[in-house]
Amino acid sequence: MNFRIRLHLPLIVPDGDDDGDDSQLACGIRVGSVERPWITGRAMLLDDSYNHQVWNNTNTTRVLLLVDLWHPDITALERRDIVALFEHAKEKGWWNAK
Repeated sequence: MNFRIRLHLPLIVPDGDDDGDDSQLACGIRVGSVERPWITGRAMLLDDSYNHQVWNNTNTTRVLLLVDLWHPDITALERRDIVALFEHAKEKGWWNAK
């Protein structure tokens, strides 16, 4: 199980090929076998432990705000233990989060 779910909020999305052929998205995301276009201001939540891919096959910048949230199946006790595990790793110098 993944500890988190990830929110993707597109802030800037390049104009793509608007021919209606979703198999040829110029800028999008795939989770499993499902592909979706990025839509400015429309957030997507996903469990990124699933096979996924993002792409931008344009010459324009794509900007997303990414936010990590606790996975809803993680209990409060598990959250506490996970945080303690990462704190211990930081104290030992095994993990350096910036």
